[in-house]
Amino acid sequence: MAAYDKQQPQPSPQFNTAYYGPPIPPQPAYYAPPPAAPRRSAPACLFCFLFKVIAVIVIALGALSLVLWLIFRPDTVKAYADSAALSRFDLGAGGGPRGGSLLQYNLTVNIRVRNPNRFGIRYDYAEAQASYDGDRFGFGTVQPFYLDSKSDGRITAAFSGSSVMDDDDVQRTYRRETREGFYYVKVKVYADLSFKVRVFRVHDYKSKITCMLRLPVPAGGNANSTAAMTPLGTRCDVDF
Repeated sequence: MAAYDKQQPQPSPQFNTAYYGPPIPPQPAYYAPPPAAPRRSAPACLFCFLFKVIAVIVIALGALSLVLWLIFRPDTVKAYADSAALSRFDLGAGGGPRGGSLLQYNLTVNIRVRNPNRFGIRYDYAEAQASYDGDRFGFGTVQPFYLDSKSDGRITAAFSGSSVMDDDDVQRTYRRETREGFYYVKVKVYADLSFKVRVFRVHDYKSKITCMLRLPVPAGGNANSTAAMTPLGTRCDVDF
């Protein structure tokens, strides 16, 4: 009994589960490192570099062109039909296999062109057309020329020959204007232009000059007769 009565070990006391010590920092999350980017080959790097260089050059040229355009903004060219000589303008019947009227003409027109800009304009190619009552009867090329800044230039358009006029209204208009003493002839000059600004030259510009001429009826119908130049001073329309 003495051995049984021997004091048994007492159970350890239960502690509260709450922890009042210093905070325990959370464990950092683990992320797998991203895979390494594939290295570009040498040709790809060279192509990328060249593309960047070309893009920079294009942007710089565009900005320079814009600045030059704002500085040297072009004004419309002025044009005047100063004088003209109509030595023959005869319209007769039976001008072709389909009938119509045959117009025989001899016309010379002097057109003055004024460049109000601070840069030169070159007329690389120019052609002149003449029409009467909506029908074209004459065509001729004009000698290329250079028009300096703030200066005038002259265009001489000469038309001579014959042309069939198929429109029946032309005869009525011709008879009426013959009685009135004046013919109304329209002359147009089409041109391909280029601008010269300092050391730069800009191409591929179009221009059209339209002049409506009021010409006196010729004194005689002889094709070899000459007529004096008639002063006109007519302002022409310019599409520039």
